[in-house]
Amino acid sequence: MTTTPEADIHFTATGEEDGKTLLFRSLRKIPEGSNPADYPYLVTIFWPYVAVDDGGMPDADTNEDQIEFEEAISHLDSKGTGHLMLVVTGNGSKEWNWYVADVNSWMEQLNTALSERAEFPIEIENCQQPDWSLYHDFISGVEGINQPIS
Repeated sequence: MTTTPEADIHFTATGEEDGKTLLFRSLRKIPEGSNPADYPYLVTIFWPYVAVDDGGMPDADTNEDQIEFEEAISHLDSKGTGHLMLVVTGNGSKEWNWYVADVNSWMEQLNTALSERAEFPIEIENCQQPDWSLYHDFISGVEGINQPIS
């Protein structure tokens, strides 16, 4: 099987929180040609849900809605705008972690992308994080990742 460079930059991992499985999807490294200093803000989107079972995962309908949501905003993952670096699902919540260049501009684009869709039950937080510590801490804690993080 042949893999493309794009396919090689994503990986999935599992972990645990409060006895529940967590699924992680992340980039192996910072996108080529992107300088973290140009994306100094961490925007985290939370989608709380009622877990379908003791495993802490969403039911099929919620999962489909989350996929629709992510597809609707996928164009925001672009050079100059922002990078979706880490997605965490489990224990009754899904969260998307983006590093963005400008929070206000990014939020305007998010609102425009979602304006024609049904309302999603999301909560959004942001903070300055020019060192990308959430991402770097996550990557450094994943066993078997041998890629450089810069």
